[in-house]
Amino acid sequence: MNKAVELLNLWASYEQENPKADLAQFCQTYLASQAPKGSLASFWQSPLPPDKASLLIKLIGRISKLHTLHALAAFKECGLNSFDEFLYLSSVAYMTNPKKTDVISAHFNELSSGLLILDRLKKSGLILEHGDAYDKRTKRLTITSKGQSNLEACYQRLNQVNQMCFGELAEEQVELGIHLLQPIEASLAGHWLAAKLK
Repeated sequence: MNKAVELLNLWASYEQENPKADLAQFCQTYLASQAPKGSLASFWQSPLPPDKASLLIKLIGRISKLHTLHALAAFKECGLNSFDEFLYLSSVAYMTNPKKTDVISAHFNELSSGLLILDRLKKSGLILEHGDAYDKRTKRLTITSKGQSNLEACYQRLNQVNQMCFGELAEEQVELGIHLLQPIEASLAGHWLAAKLK
């Protein structure tokens, strides 16, 4: 059978079973069905999660943990001791004159933990703290030239870690992952911030 006809027949069958689905959903389902079958998690030394959502979050967690471990080893040469320090330094660099609480909230940390991270960056000479012109209680943050230099070095090393972790994926696969996961992150972040405000 002609491949185009075969694909149209698959789409017709999928559309019949999923009348509200669109072409993008069909393509994602089709690609998932083409993935090699097998025990993807046979190397884990813990029970296989009971459902696919649990398996996905476990995979995301393990990838994140392993990525962070490699990044931390790379960041040590730049004078940073945690991934949070890198994230905070990056936020201070790219947010416009941020308040301490802006930086902390952006990374879902508790206030006390966030203040400790910012204090370490300040003591290392990577950021400066200064008063707000309109509110004496508010502290604003800026990155120092040393902080900017260290941050740029961290980004270079992080690019190497990213390439090691995701270099085997095609750019389209990375874009698909972002496309699928970004709305979930935005929704969860919105719920978290709303709950925090309450």
